[in-house]
Amino acid sequence: MIQSVIKAHLNNIRTYLPESKKTGDSFAFLIFAITSLLDITINEAISCSTDGSGDRSIDAIYIDETEDNIIVHFFQSKHRDNLKKGLKKNDIDLTLKNIYDICQGIEVKNQSEIMRNRINEIREIIKERGRVKMPQWRIHFVVNTQKPDTSQTESAKRLEEKGNYFVFFYDGNDLLQTIDKSSQKDSKLGITTYKDILYISDKKLGDIKGIVTTVSALELIRIYDAAGRDKALSRNIRYFLGNNKINKTIKETASSTEDSKYFWFFNNGVTIVCDKFSHTDDAMGNKLIHITNPKIINGGQTTKSLYHLYDELRSSPQNTLQDVYLLLRLYETDNDDLIDKITVGTNSQNPIFERDLKANHRVQLLVKRYFLERGYYYETHRKEYIAKNIDNNKIVNNERVFQAYVSLYKDIPHEAKSSKSKIFERYFDDIFDGNGANLPQQLLISHKLLTFIEEQAKERYGEQKNGDEFLNHAELALVYIAGMICPRLKDDDGIVDEHMSLKNIYNIGVSLLRTIIECEKKRDADYSHNKLFKSINITNTVKKITTVEFVSKVDQILTLKQDNPNADTTALQREIDRLVTEGRSSRSQGNEYS
Repeated sequence: MIQSVIKAHLNNIRTYLPESKKTGDSFAFLIFAITSLLDITINEAISCSTDGSGDRSIDAIYIDETEDNIIVHFFQSKHRDNLKKGLKKNDIDLTLKNIYDICQGIEVKNQSEIMRNRINEIREIIKERGRVKMPQWRIHFVVNTQKPDTSQTESAKRLEEKGNYFVFFYDGNDLLQTIDKSSQKDSKLGITTYKDILYISDKKLGDIKGIVTTVSALELIRIYDAAGRDKALSRNIRYFLGNNKINKTIKETASSTEDSKYFWFFNNGVTIVCDKFSHTDDAMGNKLIHITNPKIINGGQTTKSLYHLYDELRSSPQNTLQDVYLLLRLYETDNDDLIDKITVGTNSQNPIFERDLKANHRVQLLVKRYFLERGYYYETHRKEYIAKNIDNNKIVNNERVFQAYVSLYKDIPHEAKSSKSKIFERYFDDIFDGNGANLPQQLLISHKLLTFIEEQAKERYGEQKNGDEFLNHAELALVYIAGMICPRLKDDDGIVDEHMSLKNIYNIGVSLLRTIIECEKKRDADYSHNKLFKSINITNTVKKITTVEFVSKVDQILTLKQDNPNADTTALQREIDRLVTEGRSSRSQGNEYS
């Protein structure tokens, strides 16, 4: 049953894969795993793939940067036709060794060009930000059959003990649960509280009511499991898992025969918001609480640590979790603003994400309506449309389209490249509170343009291993370039629906980038794609090259091609090449851009 459901998901994803990757299930399963576990689109998942010869047993690397945190996700996935096969110990050990070498700056031999660039990107981040904040390394092993047993995962435990490494193992059921639980409209369960600890009245105050009580660790684990595990955690909490030292302390206390009974006093407890709760008394004087759609907004690290300990002690004759109790604050409200304030207030030491806090912003709701009227689904919450059987090409991740928007209309593709969430937080108020009636149209133009560029990169997927690997880094730069060489597309949504015009704009943009990259490699001995596309130099170089004359030549090409797709534009292309060369020469003779 599980395999047939997975197969259906893979068949759906296969539609959106590069042609060279549509056969077989391995690559589709990798993309399914990445998009199930991370808040990114299918196209983003494809671009972070490193799968292939020279991948060093690492199938994908995704780097998530914010102002305060850097998380690097490594993926190793296996899709088995033989359901008796799973992940092999040697494969696990080899992958973990290679990841450790990458993170420690040890030379990695025989890697592909894609892997080399990704490793350089990681090491540049360490060089730039490592003194302030070292990345958190999250390693995801995924298989469609069964997870390895503890005898096969000893190397994972050893690696986690080195600090800042988190190793996760998922089977097909885990992946389906992340999807199935997120698509359920209501999650209802009952828990039993402990009678002898503090209980506060649930009298309603305005549009919120709450209780403070005590639950056993086993009841908390039941909430976490029944509500979809990580889906029971708000994204703020899911993102900030803390560090292994704290996880280790939580698990040591809960598993200690001497200290487990004091867990209530050592731990801050858990805060849960829900759509509805009610309670009754049992014969023992305990409270039976019925909860609808619980979401853990504080205490996620405690919850996950106890869950993993429960998994480890499941077959142990001395299961100390039976003695573990902790404080529970349970709030019922449908006031999203209030939930945001509670989340901020109870997580003052944790990063809070603008996407969640701004989901119900008045202008965002207007944008959502505008997109819906045109057949698109503007997504303000993670996977909010997953249960609606909607074409993935019609679902618009608001953080991702925001990156495209600031690249096209604010001329900052280099900033947008650095981090989705960082850009969203930094510019949201300025853009959504001050841009008026044109914003929905501009966001849709941004989305269509970015989608076209991503689709073109997929068509060239095989070529990226032969010199065009920069396309994995260049999508936002190409959005910016498109607006610079054809300014009218910013105001004319008809242009982004003209495939031939966009194709010509795209080809000119790619050619321009090739020339810039060639120049930069000669100028900078430490050149990397990541450094170039996150630098203001790429923006300033394009701005210097795309003169009025340059734009005029591009416009002539577009006009000729629109009238006659086979028109000879060789002479105009030579003129464009000349202008690019002159722009490069002018830049190299001038001072560095600030």
